[in-house]
Order: sequence, then structure tokens, then C-alpha cells
Amino acid sequence: MEMQGPIAESVSGGRHRATDPIPVLYIAGAGRSGSTLLDRVIGMHDGFSSMGELYFAWERSFGENQLCGCGLPFHECPFWERVSQLSFGVGTRGFDARRPVSLKARIGWKRYLLRRGLHLGGGRGAAMVSYGDLLAQLYRGIREATDCRAIVDSSKDPVHGFILAQTPAFEVHVVHLVRDPRAVAFSWRRSRKRPEIHWTDEEMPKERIYTSAIRWTGENALVEMLGREAASYCRIRYEDFVVEPDEALDRVFAPYDWMSAKRERLRDLAVELEPTHTVSGNPMRFKKGKVELKIDSEWQCEMTASDRRLVTAAAWPLMARYGYPLRLLGSP
Repeated sequence: MEMQGPIAESVSGGRHRATDPIPVLYIAGAGRSGSTLLDRVIGMHDGFSSMGELYFAWERSFGENQLCGCGLPFHECPFWERVSQLSFGVGTRGFDARRPVSLKARIGWKRYLLRRGLHLGGGRGAAMVSYGDLLAQLYRGIREATDCRAIVDSSKDPVHGFILAQTPAFEVHVVHLVRDPRAVAFSWRRSRKRPEIHWTDEEMPKERIYTSAIRWTGENALVEMLGREAASYCRIRYEDFVVEPDEALDRVFAPYDWMSAKRERLRDLAVELEPTHTVSGNPMRFKKGKVELKIDSEWQCEMTASDRRLVTAAAWPLMARYGYPLRLLGSP
């Protein structure tokens, strides 16, 4: 685990002024790395509000009316109705999500990264400024509705993180969550229902082994770049978090002075999860009650040796950097 940059306490609790920076604890990394679980565990602690993958709020929540983490359709959730009123002056049904969706598409992965690679991004373009302003309206509404000290956003997407970090309204603290890419690739091949699509049966997308390994490498490399632009950065491994959660959380919370002596220690490798108002994420965001923290090691037995070698060939530089063995004990 790595950490850089102290965080001065900028929020005193209670109601917030419109000029206050919006602290965001941003969980970044590759998909299928356990971010939904980490998001919810962090959100159990006073001062933090677990919001899920806000990157997808415009399309999936405002636009498609997918289920909120509380189990209600987004447009029927009183919490999000209040957030929408506070943010935009209209309810969730009255807000037109087409503008933020269009702005997000105009920024785009390829265009954004091309500008950064060619060092053309010295200033923020008009689309990025407008989109950042809309994000600030949404996050301020969330903060006022929850009265939290920090919003937990587990969107993972590095470009979304860059936009937040470069928008003056935000104070972004990045938690870089990494997981063994072989476990990630195996997870992308599983069949899982998407309960948030409540009007029909739909499964989560699947991805080819090599594609997921390339994506894992690229996204994690970008998150390290994001860390250099954020107010703070720490890196934790999912495998360490589920085995020694208190040690991992100590590192996540270390920069926050107001958390230092207040946090209750986890008594065992389990957490008691309460309903949240998360948008998007792994289906476990709907789970309530006791949830055990454990490593999902099924991939070590079920994944073929050729698939493991394929992932390792694509991802080995960062695997070694993050402390993952390139060859499992007893593997061919």
C-alpha cells in the first residue's frame, strides 16, 4: 500500500456553504476489483456517505430509472428526489439527463487521453467545464441531503476521476484499489444477473480474458497518473483488505484527522451492512445484514493454466509492481 499527501480538515460538519470544496473519496481502479464492497464498508463510518458509481448516474438512474441501492426505482426513491431538488430545482423525473450524457460523450476517453498525451490539455475545454459544473451541482446536493463530510464515489473510471480532480469545486482523495488481474479476468467471464434492470432479465457484461487483462493494465496505470493530480492518493490491494480490513482502513482514513480516534474496530472478518442509496455497481450493493469478508479464490482452481498465462503475459509489469506472484505455487 502506498500513500502520499496529508489532508487538512476542511469541513467542520453541519450544514455546508456553497463555496466549500466538496471532498470526494474516489475509489479508482479496474472493474471487478471489489470496489462496491469497499465503498459500502467505508460508508458505514460516520462522516462518509456511500454513493456507488456516480459516473453512471445520468444514464442509468435519471435516464433509465434503474434501482437505487435501497431497492426502489430511482424515480420513486425519496432520497434521490430530495437530491435532485437540491441540485437542479426539479425532481428526478423532471431533470433532463440528455445534456450531461451528451457532454460526457463529447469529453470521451479517446479525446481526453489524446489531449493529455499530446500535452494539449493545459486548460479545461468548454465541455469539460460545463460537465464539471453539473457534477458539482449533483455532488453538492448529495452532500446537503446527507450532511456528510466526504462523498464515497466508487466509479473507478480514471477519466471521471481526472474530471473531478480538475474541477475547482472538488477536493479529490483517491483510493486506488487493485486486485489480482487473473481474479479480475475470471470474474469478467462469470454470468451474473443485473437486478437493477427491474423491468426485464439482463446479465452483467462479459469480457474476453486478454481484453480484461489489457484493460486492467491500462486503467491501473491511469489511476497512478490520477493520483499525482489528486489531493491525496493511497493504494490498497483487495486481497489485503478482506484479510486485514482494519489495517487497510487505517491507511484509507489516515489523512482524515476527524476519523483518528472515533473509528470502531471490526471485531471479525464480517460487516453488518445497512441499506444505502447507491447508484450502479456490483449486485452486492443490494445486500443487507451480515457479510463476510473473504478472498474469492475460485479462479485459482477453475481458471485454466493457459488463461492464467495469457493474463500474466499482458499484465506482468504492474502485477510485479503490486506484489502479485507471476506464477502460483503448484501451477504448471
